[in-house]
Amino acid sequence: MSFKFNLSGLAAIYNESLRRSEPTLAFEIIHGRGRFVFMMFFSQEDNESKDRLFVQLRNTQVFLELKAYGSHRNGDFIIYFKEQDKEAIINELMLDGGEREFSFERFLEELNRQIPVELPLQSKLDKIREIWPQVAPNLVNVVDDADKTNLIGIKKLSKGKKPKDKTLRKLYIHTNGSAEVISNLIDALKTARVTLAWTNRDVDEISFAELMARINA
Repeated sequence: MSFKFNLSGLAAIYNESLRRSEPTLAFEIIHGRGRFVFMMFFSQEDNESKDRLFVQLRNTQVFLELKAYGSHRNGDFIIYFKEQDKEAIINELMLDGGEREFSFERFLEELNRQIPVELPLQSKLDKIREIWPQVAPNLVNVVDDADKTNLIGIKKLSKGKKPKDKTLRKLYIHTNGSAEVISNLIDALKTARVTLAWTNRDVDEISFAELMARINA
């Protein structure tokens, strides 16, 4: 039996991310003893993940993949929690046998109110970089060529093509660039209609200044 709940608190940061052309969410909520990292990836090209809410339970190292139904722009993130989802959340909260008095509905209502209403890009970057070593095996589809993590330069695109968010998103994960620097770089790449080149070989690290120089050459 499933439990239906609308995590409508996601609406503000979801629409904020759309306005800023940052189709990614990543943030952590601490509730009691539980630590919950929420992630969403919703670019137009994210066919397999754009309606998915991923939750990493940090105490138990359990990864939940939840489908969110409804119009997200209008505040609907309707999730049908399965019994195993509820059990995993109870375990994460480490309730010490207090499950009998535990109200899953009240927990979700409180969690929903804890969702931030603003989410700076730098906060997203920091959280993704922190959590990525644990969640990467479950999120191979949210980036292109997940095994290629070393940035080597830029690549020209054929006429009519534009850089893919699933490639640019790797800047969030596999570089140390600040939010401002990464935003400027992504804007430059989109304007020039070039993308990034990555490899799985060991290479010398390329600077963001050198990347900008190559884009503008």
